[in-house]
Amino acid sequence: MKTVLAYVHPVLQVLVLVVAFAALRLGLALKKQRTQKRFMQNQHEIFIRHTQLGLIAVGCLLGGYGLGLISMPWLRDKAPFGSAHFFFATLTLLLFLSGGYTGWRLKKGTRRHADIRDIHGFLVYLALFISLGVGVMGFILLP
Repeated sequence: MKTVLAYVHPVLQVLVLVVAFAALRLGLALKKQRTQKRFMQNQHEIFIRHTQLGLIAVGCLLGGYGLGLISMPWLRDKAPFGSAHFFFATLTLLLFLSGGYTGWRLKKGTRRHADIRDIHGFLVYLALFISLGVGVMGFILLP
């Protein structure tokens, strides 16, 4: 049973990353619309969906991070803080949380809208890129 439970964290995190990539896709559609000055009839719906998927992804990544911390000593009998997977997962989580914060600032309105939007995109791109490496680093931790 422990072997089956050990796969819950990785499977859930992969599903959450799929949601994060869906949010990225919608964000890129909004960026394309903005930079190419194209009119989209459903721009507001895309923005709302992008925001929802982003919040879901960040919240689930936070929960999955906690699940990973719990599963290491409980299911694998290893210290949770002694791996490169933990270090880069923490970095990725902080980048996602920072990206979520800048997205929240954009939604609430800010004077430096263009700067915050660029920072938001950079943080989330970087977080997604590093998260792929984090997933690969986690393979050695599987039973």
